[in-house]
Amino acid sequence: MFIGSTGDLAQSYSMQSRNAALKQDIQRLTLEISSGKLADVRQAVGGNTAYINDLERSLTKLDGFGLAAREAGQFAGGVQTVLSQIGALGMSFRNTLLTSSNSALGETSTRILSEANETFTSVVNAMNTSVGGRTILGGTATDSAPLAPPADILAALTTAVTGAGSVDDILAAADSWFNDPAGFSSIGYQGSTSSLAPIALSDDDNATFDLRADDPVFRDTLRNLAVVAIASDPGLGLTQTQQNELFQKVTDPILGAEEGLIQLQAKVGFSESRIEAIKVRQESERASLELARSDLLSADPFQTATELEQVQFQLQSLYAITSRMSQLSLVNYL
Repeated sequence: MFIGSTGDLAQSYSMQSRNAALKQDIQRLTLEISSGKLADVRQAVGGNTAYINDLERSLTKLDGFGLAAREAGQFAGGVQTVLSQIGALGMSFRNTLLTSSNSALGETSTRILSEANETFTSVVNAMNTSVGGRTILGGTATDSAPLAPPADILAALTTAVTGAGSVDDILAAADSWFNDPAGFSSIGYQGSTSSLAPIALSDDDNATFDLRADDPVFRDTLRNLAVVAIASDPGLGLTQTQQNELFQKVTDPILGAEEGLIQLQAKVGFSESRIEAIKVRQESERASLELARSDLLSADPFQTATELEQVQFQLQSLYAITSRMSQLSLVNYL
């Protein structure tokens, strides 16, 4: 008959190993209770981590697309705000022109000239608006204002139209300057001729922001306001009668520019609604992926608490045994 025995050193090592294992179990179970997730992912998926890795990769991709969608939404909102401001300013100035016949000619001219200058400056400032530190109407040149200072644009336009004989000649010269690559496009517009690259909102969706301050609708708006703003310049030599003729002849172009702005607002509004729909879809997809991950990795709180209680009891028992064994001696035995 064989009677085995364990030496003191081996027994001490065994007790220490068991103590360390129980402490690790307590740490793991405590973490699972506090986080609600299983600590050992590999064991939870039976060693097949491909599916959980795919879930994590999809969630990470959604994080990137979600950030892009938020930025695109802010950018589109900024463009819409600028368009609304320009539209409101243009409408206010148009109303001033339409009601000018109800006042004396001198008073009307002074009012229109003053409002034209103020409105032109406000429109230029609106087009130079930045969102998140980036200008929104300068194409890829997002670090600088797309339009030159209002005074510089008016000065350049005045030089271009000086010498024109009639009101029609002045309007034609102003139209040529705003459409001339060496005119407004090089002096007034200081942004890039390249539009922003589309922003990826998902694997299949993009948001395009190709609107720039040199767009024909913006050029028409600026031209209509600028030609009135410089009407009192001595270099043009316009009489009050000619000024009044000029005011009347820009009324219809201003109405046409307003229609162009409305179309741009509708285009940007469609982009805003599309971005919002994509954000909602992504949030739904995120919720579905997180639920699938939770089903795989979530820890049962009742089962975890039960296991933790059992491990704590085992550790206490181990301490009790260790304490008793440390008190054994030959004297006590005898």
